[in-house]
Amino acid sequence: MQTAPPACDEMVDRNGRIRAPWSPIMAAARELGPEELNRRALALNRQASLAVSSGNLAQRLYDPLPLLLTAPEFSFLEAAVRQRATLLSRVLEDLYGPQTLLRSGAIPPALVLGEPHFLRPLHTQTPLSTPRLALFAADIVRGPDGIFSLLHSHTGIIPGLGHALSLRRQASSNLPELLRAGGIRSLRPARELLTDHVRRQAAGGLVAVLSGGAGTAAEADLVDDALLARALGVLLIEPGDLATRNGALHMKTLSGLLNIATLIRGVSGIDLDPLEQGGRPGTGIAGAFGAIRAGVLAMLNAPGTNLAAAPVLRPYIDNLFLPLLNEPALLPPAAADSLAQASNAPFIAPGGQTPAPVCFRLFAWHDGETWQVLPGGLGVPLPGQDSGSLGLKDLWVLEEQDEPSHTAGAAPAEPREHVNFLSATHLPSRLADNLFWLGRSVERLEAACRLLILTRPRLESGTSLPRDMAERALLTKCLAQAGLLPAELSGATVSGRLLRETLHRRRPVAGLLKEVGRLVNASAERLSPTMLATVRFALQQAIDSLPNEDTSLPTMLSFAATFAGIAAENMVRDGGWLFLEMGRRLERGETLAESLAILLDAPPERLQPGLALGLELADSVLSYDLRYAGVLAPGPVFALLLADSGNPRALSYQCAALRACLERLGADDDAEAARQLQLDVANLAGTVTGLRPALSAAAAKLRLLSDRVHRRFFTLLPEAHTLDDGEILEAAQ
Repeated sequence: MQTAPPACDEMVDRNGRIRAPWSPIMAAARELGPEELNRRALALNRQASLAVSSGNLAQRLYDPLPLLLTAPEFSFLEAAVRQRATLLSRVLEDLYGPQTLLRSGAIPPALVLGEPHFLRPLHTQTPLSTPRLALFAADIVRGPDGIFSLLHSHTGIIPGLGHALSLRRQASSNLPELLRAGGIRSLRPARELLTDHVRRQAAGGLVAVLSGGAGTAAEADLVDDALLARALGVLLIEPGDLATRNGALHMKTLSGLLNIATLIRGVSGIDLDPLEQGGRPGTGIAGAFGAIRAGVLAMLNAPGTNLAAAPVLRPYIDNLFLPLLNEPALLPPAAADSLAQASNAPFIAPGGQTPAPVCFRLFAWHDGETWQVLPGGLGVPLPGQDSGSLGLKDLWVLEEQDEPSHTAGAAPAEPREHVNFLSATHLPSRLADNLFWLGRSVERLEAACRLLILTRPRLESGTSLPRDMAERALLTKCLAQAGLLPAELSGATVSGRLLRETLHRRRPVAGLLKEVGRLVNASAERLSPTMLATVRFALQQAIDSLPNEDTSLPTMLSFAATFAGIAAENMVRDGGWLFLEMGRRLERGETLAESLAILLDAPPERLQPGLALGLELADSVLSYDLRYAGVLAPGPVFALLLADSGNPRALSYQCAALRACLERLGADDDAEAARQLQLDVANLAGTVTGLRPALSAAAAKLRLLSDRVHRRFFTLLPEAHTLDDGEILEAAQ
């Protein structure tokens, strides 16, 4: 019985010696040492996790060691990938157009018409405005004899393109020693050419990556979509962000519907248009096929292109090189046992360095004239033992010694007309809505923590002095108003033990924390990797502290302070920041007005407990003591908490900040309402009695202003967010 030859090793030759191209890289890896290399690998994967909404990848995504191709090897594969992409593009144009291949019998009609990825609504008499196949990827393996063969073609969604365009830049900061060890061809010129081509094709219109969104795709796919959008400098959107009007596809933005010119598809063509495919309305965009047929939308790749990768059609397509291209195939199909015979490459696994079978994934795009191949790509571990613990590799193409470095990117051109893109008004409605409610949720969490920190020691003291009892009655009213205690306990005598038991049973703070985490993930694409890492680290600390009552509240306050500092120092004062800031100021203003309405509801001679609690709740005790030597009096307290435009905890300050945001967004009528409310609040500083109705009215006006903001900017959303007690309790369960 003849045994199959052993698989070759990419790094080691038959004599057990390290191949020449690998020598400098492995020498650099040995200098780092296994522990340091593994630490760098963890850092590399943490950086990648910031691109996914959950921020917690299920398995290792990247391997720190690269996969190598010499310049002659890449030159051959580049020609082979171009050849196959050209053939598949012609086959697709024919199958969705004149169908001469079906009529001649070169491809059996029954196989095409019965294939689920053949989308009949995209069968047109004339070609589409752009090539159906614009992006292509090929999985290639090297056999025991050193010969390359084709394992898979990717013609629908192109998996890994975002990783291939981004991994090199991430590795340069985490593993600079390895990159300095070998002379590799830069990806920057090719990436610039691809970006320039996509933007030129859009003719100044909007370009976006269409992602399936959380819950509809694997985490690795979501990371790939996010990285691709960042690498190309385009929007990342979901089907819910889009709507079809007058036959064209539009993005729902704060300024209305904005036409989309080009979409890079991360959603299966089968699920893309429920109107014509009979799918669920929530999973696609009704009318998308019509926009593609009409030529008003370019989609890369067009729906239905995955037909060319169908296994049942592959033998027939492989026979079309000579008839259609007049040349034999450069890259033969992989044999049935190719997975077992594929070459091995070194991976850094949890137990140390280990060899595993790998394939070379190369990427290409059509620039309007010919196919361009990315001088790099990915090394993808093949299915096998422990393959789940391995990660994607950066594929390096080595420079020849006498080969000049490629430094030029896209050719210079005259400036093109672009859509007047305002980062605030053209922000997708979904993102603006999430940022708005993120600001409100963080402020509500902070207010709850401050109130509980103020209340717990007073309830546990057990003293019966009149002032202490008055403070406890006021605080239980505030707790009930904030939804932290049942309404029936408002103003009642509550012990510290009863408060702890009620909080443990209802878990309102845990529910608020969970909602904040959900909204951080939903807004992740508008936060830089550094911001996201800092916020998620502080958030995880707050979550971990929940079982410990002594540390949980200060830790959550620390998270709120971290979040506020990140937003203040890292976000440009436009776009998403405006909605985050509006949410924070509306929530802080409404909460402060409602709390002060309770605390200051007493005759002047009995205001002392409420005045002291109001200063503590607004974190303004130090400022008051420095100004007024700690002597409590209604006038100075009202001036500091209500009318002081320099106190970020004052009610007047919240109205002024709201007014500034609304003016930036062009909402002049709402800005005027905020200005008038600011004047009304400032005038309250001279009032001694009857404050509760006025403060309650101010809180009601802020709620009305919140509703008006929601109607003005978020009416395109299918459903509105709320932040009431029911949602908080449900989130905690």
